[in-house]
Amino acid sequence: MKLGNLLKKELRELLTKQAIFAMIFTCVLLICLGQFMGGVMDDAINNSQVNIADLDGSRFTADMITALPDYGADPEVVTLQSDDYFSELKRLGLDNLVIIPAGFGETVMNGGQASVNCVSLIDKGGLASSMKSISAASLTSSISAYTSKYIETEKMGLTDEQMQLISEPVLAVSYTAANGKTVEVSSEALSAMLMNQSMIAPFAVFFLVLMASQMIMTAISTEKIDKTLETLLSAPVSRFTVLMAKMIAALIVALLNAASMVVGFAFYMNGMMGSAVNEISSDASGSISMGDAMKTLGLTLSGGQMAIFAVQLFLTIAIGLSVSLILGAMATDTKSVQTLVLPVMMITMIPFFVTMFADVNSLSPIPRIILYIIPFTHTYTAMNNMLFGHMGLVWGGLIYQLVFFAVCMYLAVKIFTTDLLFTMSLPVKSAAKAPKKK
Repeated sequence: MKLGNLLKKELRELLTKQAIFAMIFTCVLLICLGQFMGGVMDDAINNSQVNIADLDGSRFTADMITALPDYGADPEVVTLQSDDYFSELKRLGLDNLVIIPAGFGETVMNGGQASVNCVSLIDKGGLASSMKSISAASLTSSISAYTSKYIETEKMGLTDEQMQLISEPVLAVSYTAANGKTVEVSSEALSAMLMNQSMIAPFAVFFLVLMASQMIMTAISTEKIDKTLETLLSAPVSRFTVLMAKMIAALIVALLNAASMVVGFAFYMNGMMGSAVNEISSDASGSISMGDAMKTLGLTLSGGQMAIFAVQLFLTIAIGLSVSLILGAMATDTKSVQTLVLPVMMITMIPFFVTMFADVNSLSPIPRIILYIIPFTHTYTAMNNMLFGHMGLVWGGLIYQLVFFAVCMYLAVKIFTTDLLFTMSLPVKSAAKAPKKK
């Protein structure tokens, strides 16, 4: 019985209204984000038109394209004006293209293994961008199925060794186009590398902001509970000086966190690129590392861009700390700190999950504006924006974050230099009821 009573008491203290609200909010948020991301992924797949360009012009390829709907593909035939794949994809407004090279039909007739060129355009981040190559792979499978059936039906006096090509008569050669250049490299592998590169930063920012916010709120609430804050503010120093000391100390911690993350991220990327080697060339040079392919396509950050990202990361953590100073002034105990961390968690979680799966710049105007109002979104999207040349968004985000930080610091100074520091509190009802008067 004693255990049951104690258990009820502990549950009442742990399952507060704030804790229940946090659980419900997290559940609803994940459900909504799941539906939103599912829609983004479906749109990426459904809107990815299958396209084909016939540079062979033989009777075999003409019959093959006509018969492809019977093999699960209904491609749109386009005409190329040059061999610059990036320019052609941009001119035609395409994300992917399967190119049948000259001599394809003749190779099949002679019993050889023919090849097609699969070109995918990468111009944005997010998991949805990696779906572009699915339609090209599906079309290649249909071409291979048709060719296999043709060889099996006609036989064409092939040897037993040549007849073995029926299982894989067509070889797909992958090309990736980005930033005005094209490299013979798998778009799936490159997209996976970009996902690793662009997701590590949001993960680190997310946890750094939450950790810093929890730290400064706890410190302020502890000082208020222990009455050390009142003692400090009664000392012969101005409240502004006390606030500046707290903020400068917090900014130094933020700077150290930002520096450690940037250094660690640089070594992470060097190690990851150094170990990832894909065969992307058929000439005597052999193979090229994925890192070299990304450099060729301009998908790596320069030293100047890393410095910009470091500044943006510093501003992000500084914003989190300044917001925490304002919210921390309302903290009265440890439980109220947990409640006050919730708004910070909300505005960091929403853009964090969205940018993980989708490209913010490709969203409809209203969601995009709402996300960019949240200052942390600019840091989450900074790396992809720099990789794909959207420097205007990067500089605009930096200016917005600087203004946001200045406003938050102004409010923090107002609070700490007036009696609001002691009169502000979170409106939480006490669990214990006052005894009734007889």
